Amino acid sequence: MHGIHIRTLFALLLALAWTPPAQAQDGAALYRDNCAACHGPDRQGTGLGPPLSPRTYRYGGTRADLVRIIRNGIPSQGMPSFAATLTAEQIEALADFLPARQGREEEEGEPPPHEFDPVPGVVDTLDYAVRVERFAEGLETVWAMAFLDARTALVSERPGRLRVIRDGVLQPEPVRGTPRVHVHSHHWNQGGLLDIALDPDYAQNGWIYLSYSHPLDRTGPQGDPLAMTRVVRGRIRDNTWVDEQVVFQAPLESYGEPYWHYGGRMVFDPQGRLVFSVGDRGVQELAREPGWPTGKMHRVMPDGSIPPDNPFVGREGTLPSIYSYGHRNPQGITLDPHTGRIWSTEHGPRGGDELNLIEAGGDYGWPVATYGINYDGTLLTPHTHLEGVRQPAYYWRPSIGVSGVAYYDGDEFPLWRGKLLVTSLGRRQLRLLTLDGERVQHEEILLRTEGRPYEPVAGPDGAIYLVTDSPGQILRLTAAEERKR
Repeated sequence: MHGIHIRTLFALLLALAWTPPAQAQDGAALYRDNCAACHGPDRQGTGLGPPLSPRTYRYGGTRADLVRIIRNGIPSQGMPSFAATLTAEQIEALADFLPARQGREEEEGEPPPHEFDPVPGVVDTLDYAVRVERFAEGLETVWAMAFLDARTALVSERPGRLRVIRDGVLQPEPVRGTPRVHVHSHHWNQGGLLDIALDPDYAQNGWIYLSYSHPLDRTGPQGDPLAMTRVVRGRIRDNTWVDEQVVFQAPLESYGEPYWHYGGRMVFDPQGRLVFSVGDRGVQELAREPGWPTGKMHRVMPDGSIPPDNPFVGREGTLPSIYSYGHRNPQGITLDPHTGRIWSTEHGPRGGDELNLIEAGGDYGWPVATYGINYDGTLLTPHTHLEGVRQPAYYWRPSIGVSGVAYYDGDEFPLWRGKLLVTSLGRRQLRLLTLDGERVQHEEILLRTEGRPYEPVAGPDGAIYLVTDSPGQILRLTAAEERKR
């Protein structure tokens, strides 16, 4: 008798502790109780909330997107987070009830081209016959390059190594003591050691700036480390990274698991302030949230303090470092030293790669206005234009996998002064954009590379340098012959 009572009590305790699995939750009832007041009983939309259908979603519409949006909310649109009011199983059931797009995982760029220009070799362009040579090789996923002087260059390898090239020779040992970076094992990983920038007074103070994917010592719900774009500065002494200072670190709650869209490009403006990009980190709706660091251009003083004339200084609920917002993944940035204009290249989704002129307080539209579509071919948003949203100066549709950009002002190619050099990961190309003020007049493909080119660099000698992966190398372009004057 006593044993029967024990078994009965145990069964009762199990019943009380048991939570129905996600598929047992009533998604229709959850929608009725939590969503219908704003979105309508038939998901048709009301004055409080938009319709919910794969044709009208503006922040992504795959099932994973729906789970994320229900959990996090979209505060700027008045949608609250349901993380505190619904269980994880209820959120999953509600996402199952809503119609979803059939998406696929994002792949950077497009299939490699069937042809590339030989190295060493000479390629013909409209203005020049261009000689292409290997400047350095034996590297791994080269992301950035910066010249310390006419004889010395720094190179970042995305796995986390900072390398020195002196008099055209790659030094065998990486710089010691550089920051620990997060590199995901997935072959589409975009994290690691990213950009390099020199302080405008580098010759006097020796400050070098690095951006990278900074990991925390804890993991997220999927078991991957939490990481975010971070900027530090330091000096190199005896081939060792020393005197490190944090210039920008995002709030810890903004760290996430996605292994893509870190942004990370940096440039100093004419007043010596550092402007840098942080990608949307795969959570596209937060690119327009003023209290969130992702999907933004930021501007700080060289020591990380906030310029008093930043556009959102003093505005409650807004990060004061934000300079512009509504960006997806800007992987290129450059300064026109004659006008002070800052140009940026930005990855779109499927279509919609952009060249933008970055201005204080600008709204660049992602993800509510874009020339791109979802990777599964469905509509991301019906809008290419919206009131108050800056139009790109130029866009590519279909995407070219646009990466870096450089303003050319050198002596080696005088006919290209005042033009922009742009690299394409997807097509593996170097392109030349001819400008008329803020307009692009003409685009020319200069070179097709074997590896994916992450950045064009105009060297102090006027030559053009391209950093690539697969193979990890640096190419040097010089003028073999001028076609016209």
